[in-house]
Amino acid sequence: MSETALVTRAPWTDRFGRLRSGEAAIVALLAVVLAIVLPPFLFLIRASLAIGSDAAPRYGLDNFIAVVAHSGAELWITTLVYSLGSSALAIALGVSSAWLVARTDAPFRQVAVIAAVLSLAVPVIIKSIGWIMLLGPNSGLVNVALRAVVGGEEGPIQLYSLGGMIFVEGMLWMPVVFLLTLPVLYAMDPSLEEAAATSGADLRQTFQRVTLPLMRPSVFAVFLLALIRALESFEVPLLIGAPGNLHTLTTAIYDSIHTGFLPKYGEASALAVLLLLIVAAPLAFYYRLTRQADRFATITGKGFRPRRLKLGAWRRPLGLWLLIIPVALAAPLLILVWASFLPVYKPPELADFALLSLANYRAVWGRPETLAGLTNSALIGFWSATAVVALTFTAAWLTVRYRGSARWALDVVISVPLVFPGIVLGITVLIQVLRMPFIPIYGTIWILVFAFLIRFMPYGMRFCHAGMLAIHRELEECGRTCGAGALTVLRRIVLPLALPSVAAAWLYVFLHTIRDLSIAILLAGPGSQVVAVVILDLWNNGEVPELAALAVLMAAGVAVLGVALMWVSRRAGGVAT
Repeated sequence: MSETALVTRAPWTDRFGRLRSGEAAIVALLAVVLAIVLPPFLFLIRASLAIGSDAAPRYGLDNFIAVVAHSGAELWITTLVYSLGSSALAIALGVSSAWLVARTDAPFRQVAVIAAVLSLAVPVIIKSIGWIMLLGPNSGLVNVALRAVVGGEEGPIQLYSLGGMIFVEGMLWMPVVFLLTLPVLYAMDPSLEEAAATSGADLRQTFQRVTLPLMRPSVFAVFLLALIRALESFEVPLLIGAPGNLHTLTTAIYDSIHTGFLPKYGEASALAVLLLLIVAAPLAFYYRLTRQADRFATITGKGFRPRRLKLGAWRRPLGLWLLIIPVALAAPLLILVWASFLPVYKPPELADFALLSLANYRAVWGRPETLAGLTNSALIGFWSATAVVALTFTAAWLTVRYRGSARWALDVVISVPLVFPGIVLGITVLIQVLRMPFIPIYGTIWILVFAFLIRFMPYGMRFCHAGMLAIHRELEECGRTCGAGALTVLRRIVLPLALPSVAAAWLYVFLHTIRDLSIAILLAGPGSQVVAVVILDLWNNGEVPELAALAVLMAAGVAVLGVALMWVSRRAGGVAT
């Protein structure tokens, strides 16, 4: 069977314009995806424009005028400065560390890479609380130590400030910037830097005139991703900004729902639409930039072996710089480990070692709400990851194997949720379910599964699409020649070969659903609390030792699961090849 025979199979019925089998499958799947993605967006727009009662609503821009008037300039300035500042900090730390790992002989390179990978598995809310316990104004470990040195009633570090928000968010995003920049540096031809060194350029001149210009497009693309992440950020503004009376758009949306006697869905929807438009701008610029990335590529083969720059006397000091990444992961986790063994949290002292016990861990396992949160998180993560992978695996196969305009539309529609920040998607799904009471998922785990399906479809599509491109169509042709149908080929040939990408997609979605707070905090009901919401409730109630025990268990469990599943996917990849 030829290649074109698979691409354009015989029509279902006749030649009078009816869809071919592959095109029909793409159109059917496109209709399903539209039914999932489009209604939340339409309900959000309707709610943002609706005025008056639900029985007889009017439509206008009153909600937008109200939120702009009430928020004032401070909300927008805080959001902008926080996003730009944290993104710049993450870029400065992450890119410099990636360059040291990829291009120099600095020590601790492997330690930095391992720490960056492990940091992806630790939920943001856990790391944020750890930073508060380190740098908090009253009982933060660092501030307590500094007070003992410089004196005074308050520590010199003001965490609940705009600078504190920028610092914590920058440290949280730094490992991601590091990991995104490393492949770019590894792929660059080192002969250009070697030529600069041969011409007499020192280390600074080589980096400034050769390395940096080659990196600039990729670094700017990573900066845009960091900026989008900061605009969507919810945990840091909630935990660090709100105590200092600093609010961003995400916390303003949350306050519109949870402050006051009645939720202000109109104002919350208007803020959500504005945030969506703000996020869409850098996202569109990012896609435009990545489409033009080949303009900045170096023309060379792939057989080179990078010769690492000798740092000489700077080797050890710059190696210590690389320890920023493992310290940023270990410091907040270690303080949580310490707190988890104490009956009442206090900064470490030698006399407190006699108080250490496992009582908090026993208490965590004895609390029904904690066990329910862990169970719900596992179930939601499993079903969300499975639904995302099932849908995007099929969509990726259809878009790669069949031609036609419908496949382009399917890829575009699946990618649309990228513009939805987590808090915006949470409010859109909430409004949709409240306006459609005949769908009985409000207050259950299924509303969260539905929301996470929408949020992570674009990521699942990218994972699965990359896996499909690596499988030659001749393998499927052999199956068809032997009489196998499309579903049999998909199940017996394509899935085993694409299993590493599918497993990576499943793992990515699972880990991110159980750590997400921005969606869960709006959609979780009394019977569907997830572990991130349970941790936030424990924090708000001041139950720090039990919170620390739960956070340690969750971080350890997620890390072990991530390592195990990645090992399985590598094994599967070895078998498939």
